[in-house]
Amino acid sequence: MARFTAALLKMTTTNLREIAVALKAGVKAESNYRRIRRFLSSYEMDFAVLGRFLTRLLPQSAPYKVVIDRTEWHFGQTPVNVLMVGISHKGIAFPISWTVLPDGGSTSASEHCRALRRFFQVVEPSEIETVIADREFISARWLSWLQAREIPFVVRLRSDRHVVSPEGASLPARTLARPLSLRQEKILDREHSLRGTDGDSADVRVVLKRIVDRSSDSSGAEDQFLILATSGVDPAEATGLYRERWQVETLFAALKSRGYDLERTHLTEPYRVQRLIGLLALAFGWTWLVGERRANRKCPPRKKAHSRRERSLFRYGLDRLRSILATPEPQPVAFFECLRGLRSPTAFLSCT
Repeated sequence: MARFTAALLKMTTTNLREIAVALKAGVKAESNYRRIRRFLSSYEMDFAVLGRFLTRLLPQSAPYKVVIDRTEWHFGQTPVNVLMVGISHKGIAFPISWTVLPDGGSTSASEHCRALRRFFQVVEPSEIETVIADREFISARWLSWLQAREIPFVVRLRSDRHVVSPEGASLPARTLARPLSLRQEKILDREHSLRGTDGDSADVRVVLKRIVDRSSDSSGAEDQFLILATSGVDPAEATGLYRERWQVETLFAALKSRGYDLERTHLTEPYRVQRLIGLLALAFGWTWLVGERRANRKCPPRKKAHSRRERSLFRYGLDRLRSILATPEPQPVAFFECLRGLRSPTAFLSCT
């Protein structure tokens, strides 16, 4: 795991043949490649233990804002489908639990429930402030499952999702949102019901907001409105909470194009991809800590004209670790200083 992490940070790719080149000196690349493949195929990784370690690296205590989303890519014609559960923190989600699905396409309520059960092996339901999710996670069965466990949530609905009023009227959510002007927000009075085809139902508060002007040329109504279903949270805070969902997209970008190039792996077997993401999650946590410390002790990444940082804290840390690991001259003092972050994250981030 240590050699793989070091090679991953040097090469910034999950292409196993490229990692094999940097895995161990004096060993043929083909032997290193077979060694990595065997590790990902047969090593017994306890993902609950790993999840608890990743939570320990997170410089934040409960209650947590939990974000859940899915990412998918293809190797040839074979889909690789990952359902990720993370904790929102300073603009990015920390990966805590993930499930690699055997098929491509959207996920079901049972898969959503199974993903959170794995998360519960690491974080207790009582430690969750809210679960935040996008339009794929809107089945009545899933939402009622959360309510039965008293887990608050903010979930975006599709515009054509029917909501049932207390009087029994069933209307598409976009019909209720059409009278709104741009950026106007409305909270529907009382709870409305979301009903599933299997007979399940969930009573939720519904928040409507127009995000695209009605005069704009839009091919469909889906993205004109932000429609949220909430339970267990103040509906007036729902839109602010939902903005944090984007942090899981930032995590996916770090694991993919802006960091470890996850989509370049040729692995497609779910059990191997599951272990690979475990290694990437460990590297991610370490990289972020190094970036946070670098920003605290020296200076944060420079801001551009549009007021955004030129690099994220993740990338800031990744560049630092690469500079230590990839230079011909050994830098043992700097390297072991960075390793302190894995042993004592709080002390590592302290400026004293």
